[in-house]
Amino acid sequence: MTQTQTEIVPEQDVPGRTRWGVFLAILAVPTLVVAALLALLIAWLFTDDSVAADVKETSCAEALAFGGAKLPEGAKDARCALEAGPAPSYTARFRMPRAEIDAWVAAGFPEGPELRTTQCGDARVDACLSADRVAGRRVSVQIEITHDSRRWSEVRYKAFTP
Repeated sequence: MTQTQTEIVPEQDVPGRTRWGVFLAILAVPTLVVAALLALLIAWLFTDDSVAADVKETSCAEALAFGGAKLPEGAKDARCALEAGPAPSYTARFRMPRAEIDAWVAAGFPEGPELRTTQCGDARVDACLSADRVAGRRVSVQIEITHDSRRWSEVRYKAFTP
């Protein structure tokens, strides 16, 4: 048998394909999933999904009248709102002269109750009042008073149907 010689051909130096493309494609999928989850988390944190989203500004005369009271003459910085829900709930916040508080409460609630300085629920509140069935209606009123200075007090008023 005769042997035939085979020619040895050197390999050509052609840039080969690396596996980096496959590696990056596999790595891109979890990276995109994590980025999408972060975007959803950020969107959830910055959206307001509170229950009180349907709060509308209203006149303070309407808000206080719902609970049988009137805005005092010397009131400043009054802000009032109507909170949406199954039953109306009005809130008011204003500042008034400290010396006129007792007269204002007595005029708004002639049958009582009177302001109390204990058991107000918050240590920062100086006086409070809770009244049920105000003005002959099924309306409850809560008032919290915080003295800002010797002359002025902040009043937080809430009237609602329980």
